[in-house]
Amino acid sequence: MKYYQREGLLPEGVRSAPNQVDYGDAHVHRVRLIRALLETGGLSVAATKEVIAALDAEDAPWRRPSASRSTR
Repeated sequence: MKYYQREGLLPEGVRSAPNQVDYGDAHVHRVRLIRALLETGGLSVAATKEVIAALDAEDAPWRRPSASRSTR
């Protein structure tokens, strides 16, 4: 976890004690994604950072409402 945090792939958890950090479901999902990209996808850490940054981007196409969707 700390390695992924140092590499900028994973946000820090919430410190619950001086030597303990709590991680939520979002962290678990992110670690699964990181491991899939690195191990299954064969991506480098640098390429994984690019994918994560694209997924997190505020202006990512999938974050915009689709013009083809109809409202009811």
